[in-house]
Amino acid sequence: MLNKMPIFMKYLISYIAVLIIPLLMIGLLVYEHYVDILKDEVTTNHLRMLDRIQTAFDQKVKEMNTIAAEIASKPELTPFQLQQTAYSGVKAKQLLTYSAANDFISDVLVYIRGQPYLYSGSSTYTPELFMNHIYKYESWSLEQFVSDMATLRSPRLRPSEPIVAAHLSDKRALTYMVPIPVNAAAPYGSVLFVIGESKVRTMLQGLLEYGEGNTMVFNEKGERIVSLRDGTDADELEATTIAQALSAGTSTRSYAGQDYVFSKVKSSYNGWTYVTMLPTERFLQRVIDVKNRAVVALCWVLAVGSALIYGLLHVNYGPVRRLLSSAGKQWGGSFRTFGDVTRAFHQIAEQNERLGRKVDQTRTAVREHMLLALMKGRVEDVDEFRRKSEEAGIRFTKPQLVVVRFAVRRAADGEPGVRAELAEAIERGMADIAESYRVDGLEGPQLNFLCAVDEAGDDWRMRIAELHGSVRETFRIDVAVGIGSPYRDLRELGKSFIEASTALDFKLIKGFNEVIDYRTMTGEQEMAVRYPRRQIETLEVLIVQGDTVSLNEAVRELLARIESGSMPLHLVRCVCYDMINCILKAMQRLDGGIESAAVPYPDVVALTKFDTVQELAALIERMGEQLCADIAASRDEAGQTALKRAMIEHIRTAYRDPQFSVQSMADHFSVSASYLKRFFKEQTGQTVTDYVNHCRLEQAKHLLLTTDLVLKDVVRDIGYFDVPSFIRKFKQTMKVTPGEYRKLRDDRPREPG
Repeated sequence: MLNKMPIFMKYLISYIAVLIIPLLMIGLLVYEHYVDILKDEVTTNHLRMLDRIQTAFDQKVKEMNTIAAEIASKPELTPFQLQQTAYSGVKAKQLLTYSAANDFISDVLVYIRGQPYLYSGSSTYTPELFMNHIYKYESWSLEQFVSDMATLRSPRLRPSEPIVAAHLSDKRALTYMVPIPVNAAAPYGSVLFVIGESKVRTMLQGLLEYGEGNTMVFNEKGERIVSLRDGTDADELEATTIAQALSAGTSTRSYAGQDYVFSKVKSSYNGWTYVTMLPTERFLQRVIDVKNRAVVALCWVLAVGSALIYGLLHVNYGPVRRLLSSAGKQWGGSFRTFGDVTRAFHQIAEQNERLGRKVDQTRTAVREHMLLALMKGRVEDVDEFRRKSEEAGIRFTKPQLVVVRFAVRRAADGEPGVRAELAEAIERGMADIAESYRVDGLEGPQLNFLCAVDEAGDDWRMRIAELHGSVRETFRIDVAVGIGSPYRDLRELGKSFIEASTALDFKLIKGFNEVIDYRTMTGEQEMAVRYPRRQIETLEVLIVQGDTVSLNEAVRELLARIESGSMPLHLVRCVCYDMINCILKAMQRLDGGIESAAVPYPDVVALTKFDTVQELAALIERMGEQLCADIAASRDEAGQTALKRAMIEHIRTAYRDPQFSVQSMADHFSVSASYLKRFFKEQTGQTVTDYVNHCRLEQAKHLLLTTDLVLKDVVRDIGYFDVPSFIRKFKQTMKVTPGEYRKLRDDRPREPG
């Protein structure tokens, strides 16, 4: 029968079967496991509600504790200050307006032990007036109130209780008491927070998802503080008993003849317990609704899916026909079957493979170019170079980099196969010793390696010596190895290349079959010739400051030392490299660097080609002269304007400091004091001192007219050392004394009120 069935019907039945099978499996799973879904839903909702309740309530308690601490910190509310004058109560009233800014708190009162008053943001009361007329507690007598206030040692919350208060809309309230100072061994008073029960219930109601159920809060003693809904005494007692017997988590209990789900958590902040209870049948109804919706959705999906399958089958051959036609136009020929398309895809795969090989070759070329630039010291932005080098497959995980060069006697005269085998053997050996990369593209037959090594230990040096011996023994050939010094900064790697090249030059003295370490080779010479490291670092500071005169002098001083002949050539090359590298780093900080077209900076390979100190000195002198011209040309008007604004803003911020000086300001901007004075005068037309005096004088005029500060405080606020010098300066500028100037304010006609 299936064989006689049209192909259209076969596809239709097959596709509908593919649609129905997973839908039925999903439906069966829903019906089979709906009880587990219900349990997970109940647990999740209860725990979520409890977490919200606990977080919200704990936050309110923390806010009240913070307010109590703030009240204790105010000097106007200390016991001594409050008993000074009758006006002290008025000042206390102005400072206790927390209830106006916090709608959760109905009133805040301060009670000082041994004093006859309670202070609030609205008035001052005696305990008798407060308890008998302002807040009438049904179960809190005056005697008990006074006793509680006198013995309070830790925060305490009175449970919700009946209360009568004229300005309190609630008939029940909670009272939170905090001794002050907070956490003190001997508190001198207490802060009372009156909280309307409706505020707490509103917070609890907003956390419940259903209209039924209840939420209860118990203190650390197991006493009920507040609940969302009131019930009969018997119901409340039963609910409290069940809640206290529960362990933390979610469980089901019978309450009032009905199954309820109880959830319980305990606050780690104050030890209070939070319990919610919801009828189980509420969730059963939700699951039934979900099941019904699932059945409707299943039927809808089956109907829509079947209709779509039927419609698409009528046009299913159209895309296939267009695919074959497009393939024929793209690659030529006639494509009538899927086999033809498969062969075309194989052709695409081959083309992609060839393209991939070309990309790999390009990546190799980029990698060699970056290694060569790194070896030559042509690195300006270290972060950008590291990012690009990682993209090219160059990664260094060790902190220090060093250059190692191998020189083989008559390597160019050997057979090509032997030369390649020798190079591969050395490359494999270096890869086993450290993170090494072979660098090609330099002149000469030497093999150059850039290696990353650890800071501690010389194990890698010993292993290079072992590799040297192994290569000599295996290939029966003379090999010399030059090792430069390791450096952490990528921009100093060119210096390591110079040192490795210098070490190789010493093979004329030590012999060809040696491993020559620049560090040991130059130990005695460096002790005899002090390396001018501080002078080189000074160059960078002068570049940043823009002091071209001092920069030119520093360059000439270094050149004079070089030309004196006290340094060997290889150290001169290192000094020149450090000077160039210092210039490049400083220029990088000055927004991208300066590269002169007239005198291009040489790389390390060019430095090794100079044979005399005079040639190197002449080159570096031309670079120094051109650098000064470049710095002068790089200063544009926008940069000067920004620096001027920064200096003015600094003065406006720092002029109140009596220790303010031109030198301290120059140190802040990393420039010399002479340059700061000259620049500020050129940009503003005023000296720094004149502008500071102007700012101080304007602030003094403002304080004299708008405040009642004594003259000594005014002088201190604007940064003067003493009053007499300020008076002289003020009178010299304003033609009147500060007192006469303030009198102008008092003599002004007042506006009618």
